[in-house]
Amino acid sequence: MASGFITLPDGNDWSARWSTYDFVLEAIMKKLASNGEEGYLKKWLEFILPNEENGDIECGYCFYKKIGSNDDDFVTILRIIDTNLMKQGYYEIFWNTVAELNQEIDPGAGDIGFLINELNNCFLISLSSGEKYIFPEKDDVEYGILNIGEFKIGL
Repeated sequence: MASGFITLPDGNDWSARWSTYDFVLEAIMKKLASNGEEGYLKKWLEFILPNEENGDIECGYCFYKKIGSNDDDFVTILRIIDTNLMKQGYYEIFWNTVAELNQEIDPGAGDIGFLINELNNCFLISLSSGEKYIFPEKDDVEYGILNIGEFKIGL
């Protein structure tokens, strides 16, 4: 069952099981440089990916990120990224990185090749779909993940 969602330019979602969603985001994160806007996006992706060694608790559709020293200091991270709500620079870096990975990894070379190719193809189809994206209300959940903790990736 899909539990990780990336919203495409036309408002439709690419979706995957939570573990493969994390796998895709990790591949994007590893491709990014460590400085400038890419570095900032990389740090944000690292923050929104679970790290059970640091005390994060996995729940499938979300996880609980350990953020403090107390046993009950957690924040809930939903696996929903609406790329349309990203600041333009981060939006471009995100999708350009997907396109670069798609060029580098053979779609037949295991799961990550297939997944990146599928995400890139869905992105390209969404650009030509003619469907108009409708922004969610400002207090909807989609905005939260983009401006979590110290990060300000969203509009």
